[in-house]
Amino acid sequence: MPEPRIIAKRYALRESIEEGGMGQVWRANDLTLGRDVAVKLILDNLTAHRDGDAIVERFRREARVTAQLHHPGIPQVYDAFLDGSADRMFMVMELVQGISLKRVIGSSGSVPPAWAVCLALHICAALHHAHDVHVIHRDIKPANIMIAVDGTVKVLDFGIAMALGVNAPIRLTKPQQIIGSPHYMAPEQFDAGRITPQTDLYALGIVLYELLAGERPFEGGNVVNLMCAHVLQQPAPLRSHRADVDPRLERLVLDLLAKPADARPNSARHVIDELLGHLPQQHRGYLSFPGLPTLTVPPVLMPVPDTPRVQTVASRSVLNVPPEPVSTEEHTDRLGTPQALFEAGRLSEALSVYEALAHEFDILGVQGAEDALTCRIQAARCRIGLGQHRRALGDLQHELAQLRAHRAPMDTMILEVRLHVGLLLRDVHRFAEAVQELGNLYNDLVGEYGPDSALANQAREALIGIRRRPPGGRSI
Repeated sequence: MPEPRIIAKRYALRESIEEGGMGQVWRANDLTLGRDVAVKLILDNLTAHRDGDAIVERFRREARVTAQLHHPGIPQVYDAFLDGSADRMFMVMELVQGISLKRVIGSSGSVPPAWAVCLALHICAALHHAHDVHVIHRDIKPANIMIAVDGTVKVLDFGIAMALGVNAPIRLTKPQQIIGSPHYMAPEQFDAGRITPQTDLYALGIVLYELLAGERPFEGGNVVNLMCAHVLQQPAPLRSHRADVDPRLERLVLDLLAKPADARPNSARHVIDELLGHLPQQHRGYLSFPGLPTLTVPPVLMPVPDTPRVQTVASRSVLNVPPEPVSTEEHTDRLGTPQALFEAGRLSEALSVYEALAHEFDILGVQGAEDALTCRIQAARCRIGLGQHRRALGDLQHELAQLRAHRAPMDTMILEVRLHVGLLLRDVHRFAEAVQELGNLYNDLVGEYGPDSALANQAREALIGIRRRPPGGRSI
């Protein structure tokens, strides 16, 4: 058996375990500490490449960016040598033993929704951390997701990550150069648009769609065909592939795949909140299905909402210390801030504040439940004003289901939300559903308050407008 190659008089390379477009990863032994590690090297044939300097700089950036990230869902960087010639540069990382998601999909096709949700939660937790320190991965795909033998999930390969902010590295790609994996790239990556955390969330949407449907939403024989599909085509509804997918989960996936970045969920934290509602309550500790790797449940280190007050309340909760009482006056004062922004037309700012407050009030339990509900409904109204009608519709349908479970049918808030849902169904051209929702609402209002109530008049006018819509609309 040949003697292993020794790097830096310390790392003995045992076997090659992966080779990508830029580097080769070896299983190695740290002779100083006596532990197994992963060592990444630049491929020998790239050192003389015409873009060799950019490749070397990208390798340095991967090491430095990844070293900034400290999360169980991202392999830890232990050591690196980055200042010599390309053939001497290396990076030493945590060795992840497990199976790539690409192999899982190749052997299993579609997976149970609970397993897909749990996996996505792991990925989102890692992305939330990366985005929090202004790092965007830009290449989320099954080949870069590893499921470890302990049931945790690792996001790999930050080689083309983009660091945002004043200390961000210089651009390493040429103008109009497409960088990423075309099957999983967001529309803005094809047309040199602005890269944001929503770029990673779009790729997550592709992965989730593939896990649930058993196929990617867009296919093409070449990059040009894929680009056209990502930029112009709408994906087929998930439930056309499998009927057991919860409509709310389908909505979330389709929201992640929205063409404009600002129509997607505004953060990985928001996606986590949505996904948690789809995780079966009976699963605790580990989630197992025949033929699939076991996943830990719930995922480790789920992030807490990103406001100082929430952090404080969450810390007290971990210590089993009851949260400090919050007075009704304080709630009212705090809700006044986003309401002022809303009335001033600063809808994006109001939306962010409403969502942060909703998280905070949720942590207070029963004491904050009413205010949390108000914040979520107001956040949906902000989305309506921003033109995010599909997202607002899904949010309000979810809130309506919760309201109906706890309030009387003719509760004022239920009636108002029903009106908004009917109007949004109209706005997204789901006319038959809009007529049913608004018609039922109108009949209930007339029976309770008579035909001249304000809400009844709005429902009636909306119904008349739908029936008078120009030819060419969808039939009722």
